[in-house]
Amino acid sequence: TNRGSKVYDFVDGIWGFAKNTKTVKKIIEEHNISIIHSHFCDYRQHIPVAFAKAGKKDVDYIVHVHHNPPKRSSFYEKLAAFVTNATVYVSVSDSIHHTLSISGKPSVTIRNAVDFSRLEFTDASVKKEDYLSDGCTKSVLMFGQDFEEKGVNSVIRALMEHDKEHKIQLLVAAGENTDEATKAIRSICNDTPGWIKLLPARNDVATYFNLADAFVLANITQGNPYTMIESAYLGVPIVYYDVPGQNEMCIPWSVKVTPDDSAELYKALCEIFREDEQETLAMGLESKDYAVKNYSLGTWVYEIIDLYKNVHRM
Repeated sequence: TNRGSKVYDFVDGIWGFAKNTKTVKKIIEEHNISIIHSHFCDYRQHIPVAFAKAGKKDVDYIVHVHHNPPKRSSFYEKLAAFVTNATVYVSVSDSIHHTLSISGKPSVTIRNAVDFSRLEFTDASVKKEDYLSDGCTKSVLMFGQDFEEKGVNSVIRALMEHDKEHKIQLLVAAGENTDEATKAIRSICNDTPGWIKLLPARNDVATYFNLADAFVLANITQGNPYTMIESAYLGVPIVYYDVPGQNEMCIPWSVKVTPDDSAELYKALCEIFREDEQETLAMGLESKDYAVKNYSLGTWVYEIIDLYKNVHRM
């Protein structure tokens, strides 16, 4: 990369396991690796790492768990632990820490953090009014690279049911999955209505938050969402599904609703929209202060370094 780091790619498919194992072994030997730390991985990455570090007692494997694991049988959990062969799990919330009972492997809670400096860059030429369709007066932002996982489909149905006049503009940051998102919208609405707009990926994500009167988190698996922290820092009111992990964050300017309760979701949005400008500003500043105190990257780094120093004792 332009920073001098070396990037290795894994090969997809079942036949890639052998090659990926060889790649990890090469990395361990060439760079004298003693700790492997994975994020957002599944068995396709865990198995090559497990094989590559087999017999290497001086190599520890730290597995970061960002989502609440599904409830499985004890046999499945033991099999998952065997395949993963982790030294320790890092849970991003207490709920994950308590439910992650995989074969007695140790787990520590280190909450996610955000580099807030990246949220200071915005494009002043991007105006909210340019994204509002005729008749829309308020805007809601969601991130929906995966429509079902992020709950975008349930929010669309809720707005179709309760916002009959389509006063609310739904902005969905779909990233590189615009085609799939368009198909999903058409399957729900039978067309692509103007009150739903898909937003492409961009580096200055704060620009999108500045378009929003509210941010909605409708997923049911997240443990400690980065986007929730970003929204809090930028002072955007949050409506989120009441699920483990998200409800532990206790962000001041946030409202939790029952998952898939469309009426409750719509009511929460309407209540936020009725707040006067001064109240919204005051709550936004409180949320930003809360985010800085609890989710700063500096604190996270020290916790991770401490884990690296003591992982061999766990």
